[in-house]
Amino acid sequence: MTLLFGAIGYFFPVFGQGNNLVSIVCASVIIWILNGLVLRGVKEAAALNILTTIAKLVPIFVFIVAVIFLGAFKPSIFMENF
Repeated sequence: MTLLFGAIGYFFPVFGQGNNLVSIVCASVIIWILNGLVLRGVKEAAALNILTTIAKLVPIFVFIVAVIFLGAFKPSIFMENF
């Protein structure tokens, strides 16, 4: 959570480096909400897991598609550094 709020602090200065009182309180609230979702049952926890997995995979696929369509991938450089 410190890393998350440190990154968000770049856009919202109130969070600073992610280790101030506001960041700690917000991180605690997020952790309690996630804990509450998990305690509600397996189905809710599985839905949350699916949501986070999709949130992680979408940027990866967007990056791959962007590289393919922009022609930024050069196989010769890839093989040279492989």
